[in-house]
Amino acid sequence: MRYTINARLIYDATDGTLTLANSDAPGSQLSITASALLCFFLHNTSIVSRDEVLQKVWDDNGLTSSNSNLNQYLSMLRKTFRHYGIDNIIISVSRGHLQLNPDVHIQMPAPAPAPALEIPPQPTPAPEHAITEAIDTPQTHGLCWYLAGTGMLIIALLLVLLSMVSGSTLLPVALTPIHHSQCELLASDVMLHSVSETTYVKNFDAVLQRLNLKCKPGERFIFDYLDRLETNGLGRVFMAHCAMNENNPFSYCNNYFYYSWKP
Repeated sequence: MRYTINARLIYDATDGTLTLANSDAPGSQLSITASALLCFFLHNTSIVSRDEVLQKVWDDNGLTSSNSNLNQYLSMLRKTFRHYGIDNIIISVSRGHLQLNPDVHIQMPAPAPAPALEIPPQPTPAPEHAITEAIDTPQTHGLCWYLAGTGMLIIALLLVLLSMVSGSTLLPVALTPIHHSQCELLASDVMLHSVSETTYVKNFDAVLQRLNLKCKPGERFIFDYLDRLETNGLGRVFMAHCAMNENNPFSYCNNYFYYSWKP
């Protein structure tokens, strides 16, 4: 999801990059926590308390919150945006409250239009006396059951034919080796189409440090952003830490999800 700030700076919430509107390459990239903090204020433009910010950005995502951490990342955001000519992207309000600077113009992404609903034409109701006759006539009962059974049989046959025609073979996920100085690292081709390899390795190193994991011979990692939901700006991630042997390259794996970091 992209936000246009002051009509000249584009912030991409999926990878935390900041790009000038007239440039093709990002000028800088926010850390995961700094990006989460900025996203919180983009979605909460009114005055908020510091406790609410700490709860939503840190505590709710399993991170250790403190006023010193908040001050550090506020300073980081202000310094980064000052580089682009935007002073005090987040301002301090009296009594320990904060707010996205009201003088900063944020253009939110346009929501996708909802599909139009097609209302089928309503059939003209039959005269009341005709309905009464159909219900009261035994021959009509038999004809109705015959037509209903025939219709169900035709529908079942169509469903079988449709499943045979449209059935497709499930394909395995394609994994590509990524150059890393210490780890054997694999990424899905879908992942590499949505993010640069440099950003991918940088985020992998951050997660590896967060989990306090080390690279060892005979082990490999699979790292993926998956759907990258933007709750508080923190994307949902997946990492598998796998042992290898000659018969199975993924014989045993510890899997880590989101920010709970529990295998």
